[in-house]
Amino acid sequence: MKTDANICPGCGASSPLDSRFCGNCGTPTLLDSAGAIALWRLGVVRPAVLKGVRRVISRTLRLPVVVQPSFLDPRPSRRPGWNGASATAFLNQVDRRSRRGTVFSVGITEENIVPGAYWNYLFGYAYLGRPSCVVSLHRMSSDDPGMALLVERAAAIAIHEIGHNCGLDHHGYDEGIDCVMTADTPLDCLERLDEGTHKFCRECRKAVDRKLRRGR
Repeated sequence: MKTDANICPGCGASSPLDSRFCGNCGTPTLLDSAGAIALWRLGVVRPAVLKGVRRVISRTLRLPVVVQPSFLDPRPSRRPGWNGASATAFLNQVDRRSRRGTVFSVGITEENIVPGAYWNYLFGYAYLGRPSCVVSLHRMSSDDPGMALLVERAAAIAIHEIGHNCGLDHHGYDEGIDCVMTADTPLDCLERLDEGTHKFCRECRKAVDRKLRRGR
């Protein structure tokens, strides 16, 4: 496996995953996220997007959200010849950073992510039942949306993937249920995303709340 490290936001030096401060310049690289959702960045992410996504996720899930200061090392997810970074490698990086007490770890990137060489894009990716997921802004930025719409799109995908972290599966579009877990990979597109919601239906909300109670 390629070397993985946290990248200092101050000087760009590499730091071990558990280091709270950069050994080169002393800049904080890891914040306490116990009882919270940790938000990790692969590459530079627009501050307004981070602020908005943090606000919507926190309001929807009723949990604090901590934006980690350091960046993920981009090397493990690079795949020459692919249409984007490896979604699996990116997700594994985020999952390795999950710490006892952190409720969920969410990776966010402006880069395109794909699960394989012949895929074009993914909005998000998660392991069912694991506490980690990732979100890409690349495709959802392709039509140059306003900041408010981009935040709604990114937050909806993040909350959807957190639903998978809680063990939830998809509702089909044909079920007519107003829920953030409604999806169908072959049909998903920006139009479908904008027709959706960032809220859970009653049954999914109950399942998420049960998961959160068990995890505390």
